Amino acid sequence: MNVTHNSGDVVIMDDVLPTRQCATLHDFLHEAAWRFGWKSASKTDQFSFWHAHFAGHRKAKKEKEYPCADELATTAPLVFEMWEHLHDTVFAGHTLVRCYANAHSYGTDGTIHTDSKKADSHTAVYYPHDEWLPNWAGETVIFNDDRSDIIAAVYPRPNRMAIFRGNSPHVARGVSRTCPVLRITLMFKTRLEP
Repeated sequence: MNVTHNSGDVVIMDDVLPTRQCATLHDFLHEAAWRFGWKSASKTDQFSFWHAHFAGHRKAKKEKEYPCADELATTAPLVFEMWEHLHDTVFAGHTLVRCYANAHSYGTDGTIHTDSKKADSHTAVYYPHDEWLPNWAGETVIFNDDRSDIIAAVYPRPNRMAIFRGNSPHVARGVSRTCPVLRITLMFKTRLEP
């Protein structure tokens, strides 16, 4: 893993997984049990996108969060391998509370939202693509706390991960009309243990 950006608010790492593991995870996520109808903010969003749940509470169902690494080991062993690597490195001292993937095609835009209200929560967004072109768009945009300005825009470069506070407002920008593939992201939601 190479840290290519660290502003304190957002950490961007490239070459997160070895090439072979990245390709295997890419194939797994393209065959995931996708369901259409997920929303960034279920009470206010008008439009939906694709979602695959692997472990942890489901925010839309108002379940309480709980440690879910063991659940992930059962439901998605390939993703669990990645989590183990992250837990041993950048997420040492963190507990995994949620893991899932989202997918956007042209016309399925996200909306600005936060993943948590808690200051000790973190979100990691991983881009498992084997290719991504600049004209396809699909950036993850992270805003300041009052949503008045952008603090980072993360290009969905293959094998890249962005990590930021779970209470940071952010949005998955839609892909362009020229994008011929799903924009898939794999999310790890964590809580930093005291």
